[in-house]
Amino acid sequence: MEINYILLAHRSPKQIKLLVNKLDTPNCNFYVHIDKGANQSPFIDALLHKSNVFFLPDSLREFGTWGDIGIVKATLNALSTIVEDHRNGYCILLSGQDYPLKNNREIGAFFKNHYGENFISIFSLPYQNGWGNDGGLNRLNQYKINLSNNRLDFIQLPSIFEINFYRKENLYKLYKLAKSKRYSSLLKPLKRRRFPSSMKPYGGSQWWAFPIETIHQILKFIDANPNYTKYHKNSLLPDELFFHSILMHLKEKNSSVIIKPSITYVNWTRKNTSLPVTFTADDIDELKEQGAKNKLFARKFNIEEDREILNLIDELLLKDQS
Repeated sequence: MEINYILLAHRSPKQIKLLVNKLDTPNCNFYVHIDKGANQSPFIDALLHKSNVFFLPDSLREFGTWGDIGIVKATLNALSTIVEDHRNGYCILLSGQDYPLKNNREIGAFFKNHYGENFISIFSLPYQNGWGNDGGLNRLNQYKINLSNNRLDFIQLPSIFEINFYRKENLYKLYKLAKSKRYSSLLKPLKRRRFPSSMKPYGGSQWWAFPIETIHQILKFIDANPNYTKYHKNSLLPDELFFHSILMHLKEKNSSVIIKPSITYVNWTRKNTSLPVTFTADDIDELKEQGAKNKLFARKFNIEEDREILNLIDELLLKDQS
């Protein structure tokens, strides 16, 4: 059985090389997407010695603008390439700042023992335990419009058919659109924005692991429903909506679809720090605990800020690597 890792990265070729070397086995492949806004050459140079590493070509690279559809499209481009290469086994979505909490022998055994199960954290919307006062419905019902490719430089607007369109702050948003010469975007609120009526909306963590059979079903759904991807062009953070809603739609059509929680650990709850948490050596006990709970990977790490945490994981969690 193959394991096909999809790596979404935009920085630190050294850290990507370390991650690939740590996960590399004879039965795995790496499909690497480098943000279109980054120079891909240093990443290619770092992994030239790897025959099982495949960089998505420029024609399939997307801008990873925060909260935008680009990350979803990059993932879909990688999945299409994996299918075209006739791969089997599992596809696992990771970021370039992830690291394993289990060794390769344990990872391989896990997927062999759980073959056919889909690992992704999912909840229905509106989400009662977070995602704002409306439980995330603004991500679906309002238009997310970028003012630039810079992080957080966007606005959200409801349609003219929504009562909250007529709030004073939306006049300023319309002014910002006009000032940035995004005149076509001024027309978007003239149309009511609705999630596809044939589906129910779901959200959750971006990171997942699916068997190749699920990948085929997802791509088949997208081909048959092109408006679904088009709709998410104006969703906020569609990477936390897109695959979740499709998978639950497939499950409703086929009750044999098995969904289990994500196998990637991310800490979004720690106070007095930027989120998600960037782990350091002080967090080794927390990561050991998550590894004991069958989390196979964790994010995020920054090799430039703290290399010691990765050394500790190697020593304490990944020993007997094979």
